[in-house]
Amino acid sequence: MAPPDSAGRKRARPADLREMLRLHEQFLACAAGGARAQLGFHDLSDADLSHRNLSEAELSGALLRGALLVDARLRKAVLFAADLRFANLTGADLSEADLRGACLRGAMLDRASLVSADLREATLSRNDRRLALISDNPTTTWSDLNAVQARGADLSGARLNGAFVIRSDLSDAILRGVDLRGANLHSAVLTGANLECANLAGAKLAGADLRAVNLTGADVRGADFAGADLTDAIVEPDVLARHELKQAVKVERRAPSPASIAQAMSAHQQWLDSGGARGTQAVLTRLDLSGFQLEGACLSLAVLSGAKLQGARLGRAMLSMCDLSAADLRGAALAGADFRGARLRRAHCEDADLRGARLGSLLDVGEAHCDIATDLHYAKFARANLGRADLRGANLTGADFSGCTLTGANFSGACADDANFSGANLDGVVLAGASLTRARGLSAS
Repeated sequence: MAPPDSAGRKRARPADLREMLRLHEQFLACAAGGARAQLGFHDLSDADLSHRNLSEAELSGALLRGALLVDARLRKAVLFAADLRFANLTGADLSEADLRGACLRGAMLDRASLVSADLREATLSRNDRRLALISDNPTTTWSDLNAVQARGADLSGARLNGAFVIRSDLSDAILRGVDLRGANLHSAVLTGANLECANLAGAKLAGADLRAVNLTGADVRGADFAGADLTDAIVEPDVLARHELKQAVKVERRAPSPASIAQAMSAHQQWLDSGGARGTQAVLTRLDLSGFQLEGACLSLAVLSGAKLQGARLGRAMLSMCDLSAADLRGAALAGADFRGARLRRAHCEDADLRGARLGSLLDVGEAHCDIATDLHYAKFARANLGRADLRGANLTGADFSGCTLTGANFSGACADDANFSGANLDGVVLAGASLTRARGLSAS
């Protein structure tokens, strides 16, 4: 072991570190002779610990600046007041880890799991000189996630109250039930993030990018949303009317009359039949069509981006090559609907009925005879029924199928990298030829 530095941190020799990690793996396997890794206040800066299993390891106060921890397992690890600045934690599992007072400034956390992780402030000992470089405050330090990149990360149930998350990128992150009371998320990017039932009381969200987020059930009391962009966000009407959101950027969805929609659909049909020579393409962007009866409607090539179709009835509707990006389809009746080649990026399909829906690629299109994959990047299908749905060849990168009924669904040839299948019913699901890199919740399939 190398001598300690001025802060009392020890630099492990490579051979000693390898032996410590070997014994730790034995410890995790409950094998004789195993020993828990005691790496508290060690200097592991720039170390390559990718793919290592460091679950339950002791890393309090460790210096991991610039360390490579890609796909590392750190479940229940103790990283109290650790320095993880600019560390690469892409795909790492930090579920239930103790990260109180940790500094993750500039770290890479894309697709990482921090489910139920503890990132609250840390109370430090006044007498421990090794913590002097961690915080200017002799007794308390707050977790620092400023400028973090955590796209598609899962922070469900994590505790970040009081944390600094300024100018961080949490696009498409799962923040369901997260505790962000008093946290500072000024100018953070949370596009497409799921903030269902999140506690945002007193949080600072001024200038944040909240486009297409889901704030259903979130507590926003005392939060600062000045200048925050809530375009296409799912926000309950009573919350949208609160004074906290008065200065946020909002786009109101206009509710059209049934007669005007019927007229638009008639003109759209003429446009389709004439190849664009007559009629007009249906452009229904950000309209409120909640509860509309549109069974069997022909809306191929229509533009419905950001539209609210919550509870709408669209069974057997023709929606091929339709633009439904960031649309709200929660609880909609979509059984047997044809979505082939459509764009549903970041669409909200939670609790929808999609039994037998056609969501696969549209084949042999145009003179070039090309195939058009349905774009379902980061689409939200939580608790939806996709029994016997056809998703062959679809692009499902980062899609959320948690709690779904997928009985007999066909994913052949689909790209479902980083998709979440946790808690889904996978009976009879077909996954032949599907790309499932880093997909979660498929252990029972």
